[in-house]
Amino acid sequence: MQQYFIESKLSEKILFNEEQSHHIAHVMRMKEGEIVKVVDCEEQAAYAAIHYEGKKAVGLLQEHLPDDHHKQIDISLAMALVKKEKWELCVQKSAECGAYDILPFISSRSVVKISEEKNDKKLARWQKIALEACEQSKQNHRCLVHPICSFSQVLEKEADLKCIAYENADTTADSLGKVLCQHPNIRSVLVMIGPEGGFSGKEITEAKAHGFICVSLGKRILRAETAAISAVSMLTYHYELLGEWYGTNKENSEKG
Repeated sequence: MQQYFIESKLSEKILFNEEQSHHIAHVMRMKEGEIVKVVDCEEQAAYAAIHYEGKKAVGLLQEHLPDDHHKQIDISLAMALVKKEKWELCVQKSAECGAYDILPFISSRSVVKISEEKNDKKLARWQKIALEACEQSKQNHRCLVHPICSFSQVLEKEADLKCIAYENADTTADSLGKVLCQHPNIRSVLVMIGPEGGFSGKEITEAKAHGFICVSLGKRILRAETAAISAVSMLTYHYELLGEWYGTNKENSEKG
């Protein structure tokens, strides 16, 4: 089933923008009455039936869907910029895997630099990639890609749990999984991933001073974009899939 994010609140008649209307009518070639999922500006979801008014497609509200955000944890990914293709893959897959928002940043070992005049254009493209990934994976939340910031600015971001993945952490820190087990009842988590060259020792020291916990993502040394996608996937698995399983089994054991 196709999904579309709309800019207004849900109503009996749902208006799609010009690009969405074209996609419905000419790309997907949907028939009158075909059902799609729509999510409004307040992350409320519903099923709607396609209806054509001339050449324009609109949606007729059929059924409201339950709000499931209370079951989720907000996963923020702070990712140092990497080369274009790898970065866009990282944005797409991280959003698809459940990232709540993405913070691109420049660190001391970042190779990629983006000029200020290209910032807005790049950000618009990244946001579109993230939006399409959220639609494809049928999420109610639109993953927000923030403007490029500095390493210091990322350190100031608030979260219940803040982790920094460090390639040398396997001998000096706990695994991400172990750290997550020590923080079962949180609502937000921030994980920071460095560039191709990793973080400097000074950056790790600064991060720890701001409440970040050094974590290992395993015995393998991963590429930066792979590390980011893996970290988001681990967090989603732990707090959503494993969390649901544990909650169900805990409830059953208490009844027994």
